[in-house]
Amino acid sequence: MALVDKRWIAALLVGITLALAGLTIIQAQWISGVIALRDAQFGQSIDDAVNAVSDRIERADALAGIKQHTDGARMLAMIDSMRISGSDPRYDGIAIIDEAPDGSGDALLRESLVDDMVRGILFGNSQRPIGERLDENLLDSLVREELRARGITEPAAFAVMADSGTVIIEHHAGPDDQADELTLSAHRTRLFRSEAVAVPYWLLVSVPGQRSHILRSMGWQLVLSALLVLIIAGMFVFTIITIVRQRRMSEIKNDLVNNLTHELKTPIATIALACEALADPSLPKSEERTKSFTTMIRDENKRLGVLVESVLQSAVLDSGSMRLRPVDLDLHSVITEVARNTNILAERRNGRVTTDMKAELAHVLGDRIHLANVLYNLVDNAVKYCEKEPRIIISTTSNTSGLSIAVQDNGIGIAKPELRRIFERLYRVPTGNLHNVKGFGLGLSYVKSVVEGHGGRITVESEPGSGSTFRITLPFEHANTTATARR
Repeated sequence: MALVDKRWIAALLVGITLALAGLTIIQAQWISGVIALRDAQFGQSIDDAVNAVSDRIERADALAGIKQHTDGARMLAMIDSMRISGSDPRYDGIAIIDEAPDGSGDALLRESLVDDMVRGILFGNSQRPIGERLDENLLDSLVREELRARGITEPAAFAVMADSGTVIIEHHAGPDDQADELTLSAHRTRLFRSEAVAVPYWLLVSVPGQRSHILRSMGWQLVLSALLVLIIAGMFVFTIITIVRQRRMSEIKNDLVNNLTHELKTPIATIALACEALADPSLPKSEERTKSFTTMIRDENKRLGVLVESVLQSAVLDSGSMRLRPVDLDLHSVITEVARNTNILAERRNGRVTTDMKAELAHVLGDRIHLANVLYNLVDNAVKYCEKEPRIIISTTSNTSGLSIAVQDNGIGIAKPELRRIFERLYRVPTGNLHNVKGFGLGLSYVKSVVEGHGGRITVESEPGSGSTFRITLPFEHANTTATARR
């Protein structure tokens, strides 16, 4: 079953990973496609603006040329006067030609003469130097106006360049604008396109902020897409962590049940054998033999009590129903009692438990039973995890805010990678060659819950082979007078 679970979890992780990777790739391709589309639309808008500027420049140049010519000025004046009077402006040229010396009365001939005159004026205009026909300020105004009409507000650079590559006019968008980018711009059109005989000149426009404009226009879409991907990725990571933790907890609990079953069988079997021996009439009875059996029954009964207490502590921590009943408590008296009772356990291994109580203030608001159990757990661990004669010191100090209790031992110590996990429920530090240590990984989790329930904190300092020091800090006063201790 465990193998099936591993395969199922592996398949689930692979499936979620592939789905997340596929979703991310599709999202990235969609965003890339939208950016490319916006970029093409932006470029088309610039091209439309460049063509519109070219047309307006050509019309303005033609009008300026006509105004500078004598006959052209007379013709424009006649057109203006006829518009004011309401006459048909189609006969502008006829009226002007009527005053010509030849006196021709043929309408087609007069219109042809007008056309020839206008062409002559424009042809003469095209022979003027390009620098005289273009005004940089007018170009700047027209470029900005046409771009703004198409929703482009970024500063634009433009240039007028001859077909040979000679730059006639150059206007940059800012100090960081690159001249090479402007002359190589794909957004260009020919100026004065109707003048077939004229030397070709090109109007080039570049918008350096094109990419930033596109990204700003898509800002909310990009942010929302990134946020959704991050949320999905976060949920994916959380799911993986949860699955791994749940599987690990399941394995630990299975080990706990197996270990607990084994531990319960041994004292039960020992008690049963002792009882049978006492009840067997065929066995000789003596005071020494009876005392031996009763001692055995008593010790195994205590062992059963410890096992049951561990299970009860686990159940209490799981339900979160461990109620603290704080009273005014002298911790020095509690420590003295714990040291006296646990010293018997240490003496069995030629060790001892001593105290060094230097705290000037030792009264706190606390639950006597739970705080005593905290000290019993720490001292019991110190004795169990010691390969030599245990030497345990319980010391106290105090300051203006609270009381500090330190439990120092000379045991096997704890490796640094394990220090951050020792307060996890059901976690047991590997003991290497020390195989006589019994337990279920519940004690330190219970200790931490009780200390935090009293508004305090617990820390540990340890080095392998150099022992450990557990330090508990309890405030003199805290608000959780009926608090529930939490994990």
